[in-house]
Amino acid sequence: MRTCNETGMWVLTQMDSHLYYEVLLCSSSLSYVVNMLLSGPLVLAITRPPSLLSKLRFLLLVHLLFCDNLQLLLKTTTAALFISQSGMLVSQCLILIAATQACSMVEMLLSAALAVDRCVAIKWPLRYELLFRPRCKQALVVVAWGASLFLSAVALCMALTHVQVNADLPRCRPLVVGRCLSENLALRAFCISVSALVLPASYLTTFGCFLLLCRDLHGLPHSRRAVVTLALQAIQMLCYSVPVVLNSYLLPNTLQYDTLEIAVSNAYNLGISLVPLVYGYRSRELQKRLLQTLPRSDISPGQ
Repeated sequence: MRTCNETGMWVLTQMDSHLYYEVLLCSSSLSYVVNMLLSGPLVLAITRPPSLLSKLRFLLLVHLLFCDNLQLLLKTTTAALFISQSGMLVSQCLILIAATQACSMVEMLLSAALAVDRCVAIKWPLRYELLFRPRCKQALVVVAWGASLFLSAVALCMALTHVQVNADLPRCRPLVVGRCLSENLALRAFCISVSALVLPASYLTTFGCFLLLCRDLHGLPHSRRAVVTLALQAIQMLCYSVPVVLNSYLLPNTLQYDTLEIAVSNAYNLGISLVPLVYGYRSRELQKRLLQTLPRSDISPGQ
């Protein structure tokens, strides 16, 4: 076995690691609170009787919101553990990274499924029920969570058997820890293969659906509203996708700067926090549900 602190890390740092994680803790905690406040009313509106979970887009949205909040909670936990312990064990870091990457895969797969759902519903409404039957709806969610958890668990088991898990780490980041595992060709090939399969497939599917809707935008009713919704979706995907790609195993990572990492982390948090605004509050059906939950005055206007 090999310890991570024997690899040299190759990280260019401009600030103390404790200060670095204090900044990340503040940004992640703020994003987590904001996202909880935004997603809470949507989840209540979807799940309250009569439930909207029978519709695929709302089923996907509920799981997407749960996954987003879990990701932000994991980021906050990572920063809090580092600050409280003035460091982090390799085993703790690997577990948190595996959980975070599993959530990222779930996010990408659910986002792709949501994009396909909206594209089919708008372009081929008469074929929608034929393509998305009740069993198919449940299967999409199960596959998204099951495949992501399984692949992350396999990578975690391979990593834990390769390094000394009780060594201390100065930073807990996927690409930093990846240098400790670079000599394990099987693990490296597995991580690259999963990234090469999940990232392009998810993003090409989402981008393809986006282009199809943009091409037929002039024929859609309420085209101005559709333009705003598609523009917000593009911004959300850009804010979320750039940090994911930069932290993937597909790109070489020779230089790491604290300021860049903090900016990437904030962009990632922003992309997550835009999900309830883009996919939830833009829905007319959910807007009506939310208005119905507001307290009404029992006094008539003439009294």
